[in-house]
Amino acid sequence: MLPAAIATVFVAVVMFPIAVILLEVGQQDAHGARTAPMATVKHVVLNPMVISTLIGMVLSVLHFHMPGPVTTYLGIMADALTPCALFAIGLGLSIDGLRANIGKASLLSAVKLVIMPVIVYAFSVFLGLDPLYTIAAVICAAVPTAKTVYILAGGYHCEEMMVASTVSLTTLASVASLVVWLYGLSGLAARIVPR
Repeated sequence: MLPAAIATVFVAVVMFPIAVILLEVGQQDAHGARTAPMATVKHVVLNPMVISTLIGMVLSVLHFHMPGPVTTYLGIMADALTPCALFAIGLGLSIDGLRANIGKASLLSAVKLVIMPVIVYAFSVFLGLDPLYTIAAVICAAVPTAKTVYILAGGYHCEEMMVASTVSLTTLASVASLVVWLYGLSGLAARIVPR
């Protein structure tokens, strides 16, 4: 759990704010208008992905434990997240839109499912990471494009069809690619020292 939690926090606290800042700058350039820096900071800090992660980190540091019914309720909501997100992406996707973006979406899918995990694996080996952390890092890099990217694209009206196509393709292709990565990393799994 720890390596996956670290990856999730990194994405939410580092990568998502960078994406929001880039989208804000892109919108400013497209409209030729300048937004106050404090408005950009507000968009980053109040982004649900960022703020929920920060709240979770604070509650964890304070050793706050949620009551059982609240945990169960949030678990039900979490279990529904992925199917609902994929359903929403499916509603926003059309055959014509998929055809129009198939080349770029295929390239992005290859980058996400093959090249990114290779880069992460190379960095992990170079840094001498523990086999457990190496496996977790590579698998986190090899999962399909996050559904939250579609929400972000929709919020900024930026490449929504391209993102929907990429999320759909990576979700379908990852059924095979994750099996390949898990098999390829199985040798590392044998070197994990029980703690």
